[in-house]
Amino acid sequence: MSTSLGALLFATPALAGPDLIVVNGDVYTVDEEYPRAEAFAVEDGKFTAIGTNEEIRALADSETEVIDAGGHTVTPGFIDSHAHFSGDSNRLNLYVQSHEEWARLIREENERLAPGEWLLGSNWDHTIIDDVLPTKEFLDAIVGDRPAVLTHIDGHFVWVNSAVIKLAGITADTPVPPGGQIVVDPETGEPTGILKEGAVDLVRALIPRPTDEQRYAALPAAIHYANSLGITGMHNMAAYDDWLHVLQDGGLTMRMWHGFFGGFDPAKDPMRQPGSMEEKVANLHAEQQRVRALVEATGFEDEVGPLFEMGFVKLINDGVLSVHTAVLLDAYRDQPGWTGAWFVEPEDLATEVSALEAGGFQVAIHSIGDGAVHASLDAYEKARAGSTATLPMRIEHVELLSKEDLPRFNELNVVASMTPNHMTKAVAYIEERIEPAREDRAYTWQSLIDTGATVMFGADGTTSMYLDPLKQMGDAMYRTNHVGFNEGEPWHSEQALTFAQALKAYTLSPAQTTSWGDQIGSITQGKWADFVILGGTVGEPVDPQIFDMGIKATYFAGRPVFEAE
Repeated sequence: MSTSLGALLFATPALAGPDLIVVNGDVYTVDEEYPRAEAFAVEDGKFTAIGTNEEIRALADSETEVIDAGGHTVTPGFIDSHAHFSGDSNRLNLYVQSHEEWARLIREENERLAPGEWLLGSNWDHTIIDDVLPTKEFLDAIVGDRPAVLTHIDGHFVWVNSAVIKLAGITADTPVPPGGQIVVDPETGEPTGILKEGAVDLVRALIPRPTDEQRYAALPAAIHYANSLGITGMHNMAAYDDWLHVLQDGGLTMRMWHGFFGGFDPAKDPMRQPGSMEEKVANLHAEQQRVRALVEATGFEDEVGPLFEMGFVKLINDGVLSVHTAVLLDAYRDQPGWTGAWFVEPEDLATEVSALEAGGFQVAIHSIGDGAVHASLDAYEKARAGSTATLPMRIEHVELLSKEDLPRFNELNVVASMTPNHMTKAVAYIEERIEPAREDRAYTWQSLIDTGATVMFGADGTTSMYLDPLKQMGDAMYRTNHVGFNEGEPWHSEQALTFAQALKAYTLSPAQTTSWGDQIGSITQGKWADFVILGGTVGEPVDPQIFDMGIKATYFAGRPVFEAE
């Protein structure tokens, strides 16, 4: 790096040295003007200089902490653009590769639980075994009369046993909300134990909920885990009152851009409440202001920068590919004539989006199928004239995208919020859902970037195999599953990203999608010093060991929040 670069980056040095300097780093700044560096300085929680080892060492005095990165790669702190992050960590994880492993884990959990306790689990995925949905009889044989509810890895349907079906009074004739489905045995007409989309509401209210104390007790470990992965920010869609509790206690060591979202529970969905559209938007504003007042009252943002904002409203307009509920422009290959199920009809979606944008809100729409993405883009286009929003709109997932709609993201200033691991686990079934001629519509990260659109990445909570940003970025670069499921050649490698592109999607892009883009997301003079020292050097070409490289240290506003032992 030339010394002229350092000269451009330096402000007038203070008499005293900086609080800390990082030297001997392979620094990716994610700042287009100065993309690479060896070292940087931090003072009062912010980056104050970026340059060569020699330039930065010259700033230090006897009080300055010197961190030698040892040649390891250093990046801005990671920002997960789509999270459902909470303290709900006491669920059985069923992401395994065989029916035998399902049975073993369920049996062990059943033996651990006290009489009367519900067996709750998640992350099971039939598509990596045989792509056949399981039945209540499988559970009945293991847990008997104990109620059991197991949520699929996609989060859009559940597998329950006969005890739950009986408690909920479910039959094949039970009415379900639009888009929902009670799967029945074609021979007997009886419910199989699979409840899709809106049908989950039939059992949701029956499930015992953890107490406030139980949830709060789990949150510190959840934060520590995220920090250990290099995460210093999240766009979160879960449990915002719980995280406010953590913030008020002084324990929040990542920045949370929260979305109003009721999940699939109509009772919690702000857009499904009684009242006119104007009243719903007014209620959202009132809650946004209540939360802002609570955050400001803590005073913590004066010390470490932006921490918490109710920044957007999340809507849903379709389901998922794995169970044929994502809305496609053309029929599913393995279900001729079927194009998916709308969660909200396109006309109603457009009405909601227009009202929210007129109220100044950023909107994020769950849209997986190319039909759903098309409807979301149409809704945003219709809302533009009356919009008072200052931030870009967003579409979550975008797993299939027609070529006609590809340029509309950039044209309409809509951000594509995507999950690399959704692609690498979908290779188990994607070629059954769509014909080869449609494969170039799937997971088109590079094509979107080539049009000038913004792409950002997040793990999507438990719908992904891992929260780890390095693993997600590895999936974006290699487009093949690296942990034993569906290993093979990269799937449509023309859509693979470079490390720099994947890193931007996990740092600057999610920062700039918020109102905090000028304060975080890159190693830039004047921004808050959120940064990560990786467990090794990424290298050029990228070392495939990036999947398991891990994190050496994570810093939040210049303060260490994780250090590997």
